[in-house]
Amino acid sequence: MTDPAPAPLRFRSLVRQDIAHFARRDGETVTWGFLLRLFLLTQGFQFVLARRIQDVLPRVPLAGRPARRIWWWWTCRRFGAELAIDATVGGGLYIPHPYGIVVGACTIGCDVTILQNVTIGTRGSDDVGRATIGDGTYLAAGAVILGPVRIGAGARIGANAVVLGDVAAGEAAVGVPARTVRSARNADLYLK
Repeated sequence: MTDPAPAPLRFRSLVRQDIAHFARRDGETVTWGFLLRLFLLTQGFQFVLARRIQDVLPRVPLAGRPARRIWWWWTCRRFGAELAIDATVGGGLYIPHPYGIVVGACTIGCDVTILQNVTIGTRGSDDVGRATIGDGTYLAAGAVILGPVRIGAGARIGANAVVLGDVAAGEAAVGVPARTVRSARNADLYLK
């Protein structure tokens, strides 16, 4: 991940990256019609945009921090999903269906895909550290990542997998508890 840019530039840059990832995943080009649909009708993008706004609010003098808390609370209620205030999120976040997602304090890289009902959190109160989700990672529906694990860049976590340990870059993890499937051919059987 790169060093943070000045606030307004960073906000615009992150939103542009989010839009680009949504367009790529939908197989579309960014047009005014696409942007209208994205901003007005796509709840996943609205959830991601609400998070980007949440990250800018603390910069508002005096009222910024309380406004962020209120905005976070409203976002959780509106979308039925929670992305912790102290989670760090890179650009290009793709969440098509934000329902049932619970993400605790963690670091999420760029161009990450998170499907519905994903949980990223701790195993208990004695956990030290936070989960790190690498760039280009795909988290399938119902995936659970617990503890201060590292998910490498380009890794894929299968549906309903429970990840309790690190997953190397480019590998796929499936099952309960999750185990890595090194063969891309075998991984596709689990991740389709």
